[in-house]
Amino acid sequence: MGSYQRRGENSFLLVVEAGYDAKGKRKKRTKTIRITDPPLLKTKRKLENFLQQELAKFQIEIEAGEYIAPNKNLFSDFVQEWYKRYAIKELSPTVVKNYMSSLRSHILPIFGSKRIGDIKTIQIIRFLDDKATGENERKDGRPGKLSSDSIRKLYDALCNVFNRAYDWRIIKDNPMTGVKKPAVKQREMRYYTSDDLGEVFEALNQEPLMWRVYFLGALFGGFRRGELTALEWSNVLFDTNEIEIINNIVGSENGQPIIKDPKTKSSKASVVMPEWYMELLKEYKAEWLKEKESAAEYWEGSDHQYLFHKGLGSPLYFTTPTTKWSRIVEKYKLKKIRLHDLRHSMVALLMEEDNVNLPAIQKRARHSSSKITSDIYGHISKKRATQTASQFDKYAPNNNLVNKSSTN
Repeated sequence: MGSYQRRGENSFLLVVEAGYDAKGKRKKRTKTIRITDPPLLKTKRKLENFLQQELAKFQIEIEAGEYIAPNKNLFSDFVQEWYKRYAIKELSPTVVKNYMSSLRSHILPIFGSKRIGDIKTIQIIRFLDDKATGENERKDGRPGKLSSDSIRKLYDALCNVFNRAYDWRIIKDNPMTGVKKPAVKQREMRYYTSDDLGEVFEALNQEPLMWRVYFLGALFGGFRRGELTALEWSNVLFDTNEIEIINNIVGSENGQPIIKDPKTKSSKASVVMPEWYMELLKEYKAEWLKEKESAAEYWEGSDHQYLFHKGLGSPLYFTTPTTKWSRIVEKYKLKKIRLHDLRHSMVALLMEEDNVNLPAIQKRARHSSSKITSDIYGHISKKRATQTASQFDKYAPNNNLVNKSSTN
C-alpha cells in the first residue's frame, strides 16, 4: 500500500509500506518529490494522476529492491570511508597519494560540505572547467590554471570515489557518468640516443657497481623502477642471459616493502640481456656475496636475495633510485631525463636501427599492444629522422645526376 501527502506549496511526501521489521513493526519508506510545473499544481485531476504514477513507480522500486534512500552523508565523510575500506587496500601507495593530494587541495574545499547524493554532473563539469581555465581562485593558494595532467588527476580521483559510492549503493546515480574524460596534453618525451651514451657510461663508471648495474638495467632492459627494486638472484638466469620480471615493489608500509604483481599481465616476462651486462652482473654478484658474508648475523635479507639493497640485505626504499638518478644527472651534468625515461631510451635506441621491428620492440618493452609502442614512440628519434631525410641528398639541384637528367 502507498499514500501521499502534501508537505509544502510544491512538495509531496510519498509513503510506501515495506513489510515488517524484526520486532513485527511495519516498515515504511518515504520519498519527497517537488513539482516545478505551476500549471500541473493548479489542475487537481492531472496532479492526482501524476502523484499516483510517481507513487506506483516508487512502490515498484521498493518491491524490486532498487530504491536507494537519499544519503545524508557529506562527501567528506564518504571520502574517509572510501580511504579506509577501499583505497589503502586496493590501490598502490603512489595512486593513493595522488588521489588524496587532489582531494585535499582541490576537491574537498568545493564538495566536502555537500551531501554526496546531492552532487550533480553539471557541478562537476563546471568544477573541472573552472580548474582548467583558472577562472576561480585555486584552493591550494597557487595562482593560475591547472595543467591538463592535473585536471585528469582530479577527474580520476572523483571517478574512483563516486564509482565506489555507486557500487556500495550509497548513491542511486553516478554523477561521473556524464562527465567526459579530460584530454591530457602530451609532454615532449625525453630520452637518450646513441649520441648521449658516452657521457652516460662515463658518469656511471664513477658510481658504485650496484648503481651502475641498476641504471644500465633500466636503460638496456627497459625495466621499471619497482621491477628492478624487487629483483632477486633467483630471477637472474645466467645460463640463458635472461632476467625474469615477477614482482614489483610499489611502496613501503611499517618499514616493509609492498610487493605486487608487475604493472600489466604482459609486464610479467623474461627479458634477454646483452652478454656484457650479464658479465657485469656476475662481477656484482661476487661483490654482493662478500657483503653478505661480512654482515654475518646482521644480514637483514632473511629468505630474500634482493640484488639492490641498503647494505644489509633489505631492499631499497621504493623512491631511493629516483632520488639517486636525479643526483647523478645533476652531478655529471647529463641531459636531464627522469629515471622512467631510461626505459623510453631503450626503445629509442632500438628504433635507431635500420631494421626496425615494432612487434619485437613491443615484446621487449612489454607493452600490452603494438599500438601503445607506436603511439608513444611513433615520432621515432631525431637522429633517425635525420638519417631518413639524408636519403634525398642525392637529388640536390647541384647533384650531377639531377643536372644530367635535366639536360636530356
